[in-house]
Amino acid sequence: MKEGYVPKDQRKKIIMLSDDIRTQSGVGNMAKEIIINSSHHFNWVNLGGAVKHPEAGQGFDLSPEINKITGITDANVKVIAANGYGDPAMLRAIIAQEKPDAIVHFTDPRYWQWLYAMENEIRQQCPLIFYTIWDDLPYPMWNREFYRSDDMLLCISKQTKNLVENVLRDHPKPGLVNYVPHGIDEKKYFPVVNDFEFEAFKERILGENKDFTVLHVSRNIRRKNQSDIILAWRTFLDQLPVEKAKKCTLLMKTEAAFEHGTDLNAVIDSLCDPEIHKVKIINERFDDKGLNYLYNCSDAHMFMTDNEGWGLGLTESLTAGRMIIAPVQGGMQDQMRFEEEN
Repeated sequence: MKEGYVPKDQRKKIIMLSDDIRTQSGVGNMAKEIIINSSHHFNWVNLGGAVKHPEAGQGFDLSPEINKITGITDANVKVIAANGYGDPAMLRAIIAQEKPDAIVHFTDPRYWQWLYAMENEIRQQCPLIFYTIWDDLPYPMWNREFYRSDDMLLCISKQTKNLVENVLRDHPKPGLVNYVPHGIDEKKYFPVVNDFEFEAFKERILGENKDFTVLHVSRNIRRKNQSDIILAWRTFLDQLPVEKAKKCTLLMKTEAAFEHGTDLNAVIDSLCDPEIHKVKIINERFDDKGLNYLYNCSDAHMFMTDNEGWGLGLTESLTAGRMIIAPVQGGMQDQMRFEEEN
């Protein structure tokens, strides 16, 4: 029996307001990990959002799938699909039907203004908990009324906890602001050894140029600074003997071009000699096994975003035994093994 197991009829029920946990967004993935790995202890309802959700208004029982993943027999996990992040009428209907013991919401509070407009109504029925992310100064004083309206704040990074506590310095919540960093399932991401299937995968992805590989995994949007990575890669290779440089690869799992990002092929053509500065863009969807193989193809994972709450790809790479290269910013600095006297 799983440690902390509670029979289904004795569990507290929590509504998770987030991205649909069946999607591949960072918020959706982490909400799913939280739900799956506590499904033996809580019953869950996910009001799962997406832009123009094709299944908006429909409900789905994920309990059989969760049972297979976790090894328990009585998971109780539902998804109710919503356009955007839902609305007051939808949440009222879910509260009336499900009678939750708590509501947790996830991501930037500015997406949840409708939720906070009804916080007094909600908190008369159950506590409101915010799994919160904020990545940098200045202190987000504009969030103060949101934070004051929560019964508990779970902070994704040490930076977030510091920011939240400073915003609430005139209205502290002793014991109710807690550090709860992301966790990664080590059964999904781990160092691969003696695996012929992996060797074939690596050969397909890298071919002969695999003496040294740097990986970048992210969507192609402006704040990810992919052009800077390509420039840094060229600068690095220009310091190596040409024959060594030719055997190295920058592997970028991203879109080659995107309306909210950069035309990376144009950047590569402008900055790189294709014979020396090898950059391969791969926009292929991988399952967990394939993504673990991709992380294991690399010697290091490079991520140069200037605005990031956590950086899940870095954590997954660390779990796969890879080095990481990233700015000291947001939740990324929690992953860099800075040490203190304790």
